[in-house]
Amino acid sequence: MTDKLELYKKMSELEEGYADALEDTARELKNPLIRIIIKAVAQDSIKHSLIYKAIAELIEGPGPMLSEEEADEIAKEIERHIKVEEEMIKSLNKMLELGVDNKAIEFLVKAILKDEHYHHALLKRVYDMIVLRETLTESEMWDLIWKDALYHGTPGG
Repeated sequence: MTDKLELYKKMSELEEGYADALEDTARELKNPLIRIIIKAVAQDSIKHSLIYKAIAELIEGPGPMLSEEEADEIAKEIERHIKVEEEMIKSLNKMLELGVDNKAIEFLVKAILKDEHYHHALLKRVYDMIVLRETLTESEMWDLIWKDALYHGTPGG
């Protein structure tokens, strides 16, 4: 178990260092498309670092469960965010329906749309986890989050 724990901690550090290096590279770039893609990958590396840290914490022991009051409050907030994601998806689809003449802009809009679909599905799963919290084990909660994820948190997702 310690080997796994150390591996996840090391991966977290590597991702964090990689994110810093990518940010440095992006600062030097003049091309807005390439700059934003490099920055987006850097942000994903930060996200991955945080996920590895969370995994390490889970290996060290289960985290505290939410109180009913906290769960209700978070559920309301997540409901609001789900609605925002739905609106973003509608707006992005409208942009694509109207047509995008520039291939770089089309690429970026489609990338955002893909992320919004993923965020929407993820938030719905987290919402379900909170609402169904009494009957789910931690393993079942993670399965709810990741079972339908296209890339399971890997590059491209």
